[in-house]
Amino acid sequence: MTTEAETGRQSITGDCASAFLLLSRIPVTWHRFRDDQPPDFISSLWAFPLVGLVIGAAGGGVLAAGQALALPSFAIAILGLATMIFLSGAMHEDGLADMADGFGGGRDTEAKIRIMHDSRIGTYGVLGLTLTVAIRLGLYMTCLGLFSGWDLVLFMAVLQAAGRFQPVVQLAAFRVSPHASLAQLTGRPGAARLAVAAVICLLPMIWLLGPVVSASMIIPALALAIWTGQLATRHVEGLTGDVMGATVVLAEIIMLLCWASVGGMMPA
Repeated sequence: MTTEAETGRQSITGDCASAFLLLSRIPVTWHRFRDDQPPDFISSLWAFPLVGLVIGAAGGGVLAAGQALALPSFAIAILGLATMIFLSGAMHEDGLADMADGFGGGRDTEAKIRIMHDSRIGTYGVLGLTLTVAIRLGLYMTCLGLFSGWDLVLFMAVLQAAGRFQPVVQLAAFRVSPHASLAQLTGRPGAARLAVAAVICLLPMIWLLGPVVSASMIIPALALAIWTGQLATRHVEGLTGDVMGATVVLAEIIMLLCWASVGGMMPA
């Protein structure tokens, strides 16, 4: 049997482990990387939606459990969001805050990058986090009124998977900024990895919600990903980890808003 060391390529299990190492705080005890063969995050880009499926299912499970216990809707929404933020290490929220501070307060590229790399949070970052958390909590409460049990778990899973598909699209369409730090670990996914990521993201969504509702959610999210990629290119000469993290959060919001605008539809 051929091994990773013999082929020089990372295995499917290694790709999944790399994706979870990069995008979550979930322990990766089921795969060990060789000292001379560190995680290949470019190879793992196709698995980004898998991380979303797991994190979303966990958050949906907490929401469904809260429903079963008849907890107040606002408290359930907070617990569900807190679960997903914890499992992701709050990296997407951190990226949103940094992007808001940098793009909002920097006068030129150098200043924007310096602000985004600063560990302190500014006014724009606080406002961005506050508003996006409030919107997500409100939308989760809407979900609680329309979904229950496994439907709720599956909906949150496909939603989070679709959110983490957006950085893969951005990496396929835009270059990484020369000023980036985390984003330098990644690169263009290539057509095959992009296609696999799309299948992992879209098939469960279409199965659960149907093609019309899925299209009404994913197309605006893709448009947002392209827009933020263009914005990043203009402001900081390309993608950064903060920009891609912010895109995950904003894509989740726009997909939920679009879903709510079509009446929270699901196939009968």
